[in-house]
Amino acid sequence: MYSNRIPVLIIAVLVLLAGCAGGAGVAPAADTDDTDAPTDGGDSADTGESTDADDFELSDPERLLRDAGSFTVSWSYTGVDANGVETQVTREFYADLEAEQSYSRTTSTTDGQSDAGGVEQYVADGVTYVRIGDGDEATYTSYEGSMEVLATAIALSQARAYGADDDLTFAGTETFDGVSVERYELSTASEALILAGSAAAQGEPGNLEVTNFEYAVLVDEDGLSRHESWSFSGRMDDGTEVSGSWEYSLTGVGSTTVDEPAWLDEARA
Repeated sequence: MYSNRIPVLIIAVLVLLAGCAGGAGVAPAADTDDTDAPTDGGDSADTGESTDADDFELSDPERLLRDAGSFTVSWSYTGVDANGVETQVTREFYADLEAEQSYSRTTSTTDGQSDAGGVEQYVADGVTYVRIGDGDEATYTSYEGSMEVLATAIALSQARAYGADDDLTFAGTETFDGVSVERYELSTASEALILAGSAAAQGEPGNLEVTNFEYAVLVDEDGLSRHESWSFSGRMDDGTEVSGSWEYSLTGVGSTTVDEPAWLDEARA
């Protein structure tokens, strides 16, 4: 039932979640009011019959985004584990590669309580400015240099990390962020279902019955993954309900701008 790539896939997800909760200085935050919701209705069209999974192909995101010059990435996760603990993590990321500026924000909560108040980073002129916490409790620092903005943002996309390209099937076309995209979905018979259960069960997939699983990727004509969504629900062998979902969006490709945060002067002081 399990292939030798399952442990690798589990580690990929758990490491990603741990990185988000710990806050590596990356955060998401662009307004997406003009973003079309990636649903099965609305602008969706040309559903037709499923085609071979070989049609699913991603291009080099680093090259494409460098050529575009700017982008916005948003990522969020919500889950309830086997102990009944609810975790929420959000990361928002604005990048203007041509201006060599970026802004990011990471927030996380545990059972509805904020963890450290969030982390913000602003990069300009080769200097990184950091704000940790909120209000009067916020602290600031700055240092020369910056993280690799592009690599960090790309890492939030999990379409490659799942390693399940051969299981994805074509499910039609729709519009996302003003561009035409192809929708690919993962069948419930794929290994990604087992992956979801393993992560939720803290490495004990045999103790979890997955009752629902969904995974979809929207790919534009250039081969960029523009939106990914993943969700599952299940039941532990003691009856405990567990669930998890995350969502990734790549928007504002070639049109994102980065503004100075209101707290910049305090970080420079």
